[in-house]
Amino acid sequence: MEISDDILVRHAQRGAEHAFRQLVQRYNERILNVCFQIIGNHQDAEEAAMDAFLACYQGLASFEGRSRFSTWLYQIARRCSYKKIHRRPPESEPIDELEISEDGMAMQPDRNLQEHEIRERVEEAVEALPDHLKEVVIFYFLEGLSYHEISEILERPIGTVASRINAARHLLQRKLQPYIEE
Repeated sequence: MEISDDILVRHAQRGAEHAFRQLVQRYNERILNVCFQIIGNHQDAEEAAMDAFLACYQGLASFEGRSRFSTWLYQIARRCSYKKIHRRPPESEPIDELEISEDGMAMQPDRNLQEHEIRERVEEAVEALPDHLKEVVIFYFLEGLSYHEISEILERPIGTVASRINAARHLLQRKLQPYIEE
């Protein structure tokens, strides 16, 4: 049985280093992924993720549990990522997921190449989005967070999150239209 974040946080707040290590292990890959999606560079993303966990550790005593631990940690990672690239987080105001089947890919090299190209185009299209839209794509479509969780992370109303997701979906659909119709 997996120990809940709440219990691990309480133990870590009381000085149990093993509890904090478990939280780091649980969230390391996700935080690294978010940092990479924002920064676009593996080395800087790793540094931002480490900064985020350090800031989390240093601020853990002040975490009151009004939001989920993961939401609080994503906020920290977001800020550390923007700090790493020397920009402030965006302050301004769904993509149909492309599921590419892995079945039979080895048997169809042409299809494999085509799907690889589509993935590259999707990544390029997401990267080209304005920061305030790119980060909702990261949190909603890649991390699978709810509108409410994203609202807490970005410190924006749910309506703003919903409109950003909708705007990102429409922009990406337009950019990817030639690949979707094939």
